[in-house]
Amino acid sequence: MQRKGDGKPADLLEHFKPAQEADLAIHVKKIEEVKQWLTAAKKLHPATQILLVTGPSGSGKSVCLKTLAKALGYSIHEWTTPVDVDLYYDDKFDFDQDRVEKQGRRPQKALFDDFLYKTSRYCSLFASAAGESSKLLLVKDFPNSMLRSPEEFHDSLDRFRDSSTDPIVFIATDTASKSLDVAYNLFPPAVLESFQIHQIKFNAVSATLLKKAIKRIGSVMKADKDIAKQYQTVPSKLVEEDIIASSQGDLRNCCLNYLFTCMKSDGGPMPKRLRLDGSSVGGKSGKASKAATNRHKHPLGLNENLTIMHALGRIFHPKFVKQDGETRFVHSPESITECFLTQPTSIVSLLHSNYVTRCTDIQNVAAASDTLTVVDGIMNEFRSDQLAMYGLTIAVRSMMVNNEQTAHGFQPIRKKIKVQLHER
Repeated sequence: MQRKGDGKPADLLEHFKPAQEADLAIHVKKIEEVKQWLTAAKKLHPATQILLVTGPSGSGKSVCLKTLAKALGYSIHEWTTPVDVDLYYDDKFDFDQDRVEKQGRRPQKALFDDFLYKTSRYCSLFASAAGESSKLLLVKDFPNSMLRSPEEFHDSLDRFRDSSTDPIVFIATDTASKSLDVAYNLFPPAVLESFQIHQIKFNAVSATLLKKAIKRIGSVMKADKDIAKQYQTVPSKLVEEDIIASSQGDLRNCCLNYLFTCMKSDGGPMPKRLRLDGSSVGGKSGKASKAATNRHKHPLGLNENLTIMHALGRIFHPKFVKQDGETRFVHSPESITECFLTQPTSIVSLLHSNYVTRCTDIQNVAAASDTLTVVDGIMNEFRSDQLAMYGLTIAVRSMMVNNEQTAHGFQPIRKKIKVQLHER
């Protein structure tokens, strides 16, 4: 985004980032766990000063760590992966014999090793001695070469452990693809045990904490006159509820959508066609009340807001509609599957635990059991990351198709079970 006037890029969340621990919209137990590790890191041996923070995108991993580290007097040194080669603007793409050979930069591994060694061993000339006494290394942008060759990363980590005097924190975001999952590729259980790496797992932010973050942003807008000039009045409660519901626990997504909703246009207040409450610039009570009673067809932010309980309800109690003489699902199996691509094994495990009590016909139970057996074989095959998605799609569709006579009445959801195939 460009600032109005000077044309310099601006971070929307820069003015609203937490200044202290009380401003964090994160679970109290996770804050306390990170705080305890940072406090103990000043006293422990360097060999045990490695932390791995994992969690979904937008769960507040980086902001929690930086806020608490600043409060405890740490000076954060963050690694940024450089590009592999230099860009030459005088290259005319002439591939003649007399063309001057261009040499690229040093390998990413060598630069990463220099960062780990020099940052930990030497002080900066531009920082005070008190600030440099408690340095904290932060890595969340991992070099691409190390993702392809985890052995290189483990070698760099071994060198860091032998020569380091400061703690280091690695932040890894959960992904649906195993090939891109940093924690899965670079930090297997054997490495966590060998290097004595402490791991903290963040969860998606709850709706209550998202409301806290939105409330704080609104208070900052009202308190700062310069910021208030760039934003209009806070949106209605209905719009706030839609923003929170559509974010699905993503704190960054929730805050950005809220700021975009409050932002003024270049010509003053936001035009009527862009105002989410449906009211005009002057505002009429009739239109406002009408908009308050009607919810948006498409929520803000993410496309679908579907919890696990709602998904299980749609799977075990499918609804049908007749169109052109054919019977179709109201909620297609593919739309349900797309909402849980990051956790296919959890959904399949819940289906295993609950499908028997949801069917009244033994033939339907047998058909669903046969399909889930095939799905287990598909999802235990690690040759392709797409197989888990295919297995989840087959499991959801077969469960909805085979459940012709659904059992009625309240039945609690049983916890998931782990299914593992064993070779004979």
